Amino acid sequence: MSKTGESKAIRIIAASDQAVYLRGLETLALSMPDFHLVGEARSCAETLQLCQLTHPEIVLMDLRHAREHELIPKLNQAYPALKIVVLQDCTECVDPNEYEDLPVYIFSRDVTEDEFKVALRQVQRDPASAAEQAGHPIFPHQLRLDSDEDDNDEPPPAESAKILPQTRSEEILTRELLMAGRIQADILPEEAPQINGWDFSAVLIPAYETSGDFYDFIPLIYKKWGIVVADVTDKGMGAALFMALTSTLLRTYATRYPTLPGLTMSEVSERILSDTRGNMFVTTFYGILEPGTGRLIYANAGHPPGILVTNLRGRVSFERLRPTGMALGVSEQASWKQKMVRFNPGDMLVLYTDGISEAQNPQGEYFGEDGLIDAALELYGQPAGAVCQGLVDAVQDYTHNAPRQDDIALIVIRREV
Repeated sequence: MSKTGESKAIRIIAASDQAVYLRGLETLALSMPDFHLVGEARSCAETLQLCQLTHPEIVLMDLRHAREHELIPKLNQAYPALKIVVLQDCTECVDPNEYEDLPVYIFSRDVTEDEFKVALRQVQRDPASAAEQAGHPIFPHQLRLDSDEDDNDEPPPAESAKILPQTRSEEILTRELLMAGRIQADILPEEAPQINGWDFSAVLIPAYETSGDFYDFIPLIYKKWGIVVADVTDKGMGAALFMALTSTLLRTYATRYPTLPGLTMSEVSERILSDTRGNMFVTTFYGILEPGTGRLIYANAGHPPGILVTNLRGRVSFERLRPTGMALGVSEQASWKQKMVRFNPGDMLVLYTDGISEAQNPQGEYFGEDGLIDAALELYGQPAGAVCQGLVDAVQDYTHNAPRQDDIALIVIRREV
């Protein structure tokens, strides 16, 4: 106990070779005042070095090559009292022989934030020698609460997730999704660009508390702007973290290659593949707008086509800006062609996610790309904000205001006459 009567914070290291999971572990650790994150490691070598420098009490480990580098035996030999938590896709998938005689605790990645915190505190309370004495991995549900917490007649929290009342389960889920929503809200741009002779509007409408869709406006050199609309193929906390990674990568490489959207896509996709593992990928439309010339140089990574509405000699028509390559994070061999279109005065571009085109009416029929085009043609000539709202209203009318099943991200760009 300290002089103030407060318990000393438990020192933790987060070790992961995946940026998404490392950020997630950091967020969880920072939300627990009784734990102190003293370092982050991205490899086995860094983990050993950090343990030597910071002397943690717990290591949260999600390293793909830990086994072949014999990291756990090395840590156990050097720091016998150290508690090692290994993250797995699911505890039921773990082969007990894989960790035979290794003093580790196994956590599933597929747990709620509250379950993770409860299980981590159980590890902290468990005697340091418990895992070593067991001779096999200990899962959170095998740990027992301290006796002073058993008096409340509640089941051990790590087990209770399976028998929680529905209202409590919903409360936990809502809290997780709200956190993910806050992460996303912090990433989205605060306002659209203010450029003389141009009119921008954008909206993000999550189907639930959080969204796998996002948009961005990226200021570039020579007064150019990067325009992004993207859709992560998942929802919930994982999608929000994946969105954060993708958004950061797009901004980084867009700034590095301010005239080459195809190369930007390649670099972002390569980083997604190297920094993450799993089945998530991102469809993305990324264009570089030159307000002075009206040129838009773009690449489309498996995303719904942008719709460029034009007025040529009094005849309103449209052009589809179709995909120029596959989604980001799918293949190391992927590449993206870049194309160019030009805005004439009065032209309007609509960029959107499939929450619009795949919206359904009560008969199960899709609003579709054709429905979007028809609505955009009817709204042509109005300010960007009115077009944005009109398109959302058209989808709502088509679905008879039914609850949305998918997120909507929408950008409207108009060159003023």
